[in-house]
Amino acid sequence: MELRVLRYFLAICREKNISKAAESLHIAQPSLSKQLKDLEEELGVTLVKRGHRQITLTQEGHYLRERAEEMVSIADKTTYNLQSTNIISGELYIGAGESLAMTRIMKIVDSIIQDNSEVKINFYSGNADEIESRIDNGTLDFGVVMGDRKTENFESLILPERNEFGVIMPIDSELASKNKINPDDLVGKPLIVSNQSMVQDKFRNWWGKNYDNISVVASTNLAYNVSLLAKLHHTYLITYDGLINTDEDSGLVFKPLSPKITDPNTVIWKPNSQLSNIAQLFIDKLQNSLD
Repeated sequence: MELRVLRYFLAICREKNISKAAESLHIAQPSLSKQLKDLEEELGVTLVKRGHRQITLTQEGHYLRERAEEMVSIADKTTYNLQSTNIISGELYIGAGESLAMTRIMKIVDSIIQDNSEVKINFYSGNADEIESRIDNGTLDFGVVMGDRKTENFESLILPERNEFGVIMPIDSELASKNKINPDDLVGKPLIVSNQSMVQDKFRNWWGKNYDNISVVASTNLAYNVSLLAKLHHTYLITYDGLINTDEDSGLVFKPLSPKITDPNTVIWKPNSQLSNIAQLFIDKLQNSLD
């Protein structure tokens, strides 16, 4: 598969019409149709269903679209960075979950942007599994993962900030008057939890004898949207401190867990890779902030 043809295919996906895609690419419609047909024959699959007014992607077409977007993104990023080797310029791709520790990362990014006008930073939000996968396939330069992760397959730096778990609840909840929340307090309560926290051994240990009696009604990889559910008075959200607004007018409060549970934050990147100037600058500034 040629990158040129993948770009053509992505244009067809975007326009949902071969004639409009050809117009946006400034090529003849019959030529684009032939390129698509040749691509389908090369792969041995049907990528689109041709309708009267627009095309729709087959299951194979959706799969190729995702892979093509990744390949084209990597090619564009590589080309841009190779052409900008003498100055600090280019694009940096950073993925992360939600944590107050990101304040350190954002201060570093802010200083880079202020000092280098030819730099563009791209952020991706996701859980640790997604971030690690994107580091592996090259669509992210750096990731910030939360929790006790095995990082031997990556270069890594552990940040000094740790995330403390607690419970988000309405300010008039029956548990809102407590200073800390213990496992017995949450037995029988409808809980919203992180997708990853429930598989951690430290959470199993924290629940102890209550583990088999907890009621998880929802799970999430990011906290903000489900905090709106917790605000409706029927659920309790277990998440990191500092992620959700608990100011006086928010209607919510955060109560830490007891015994205390915390997670580390780790910056990871692909090992044995030649870093671009902008990526090396990011690492240097991060290391300096830790020193």
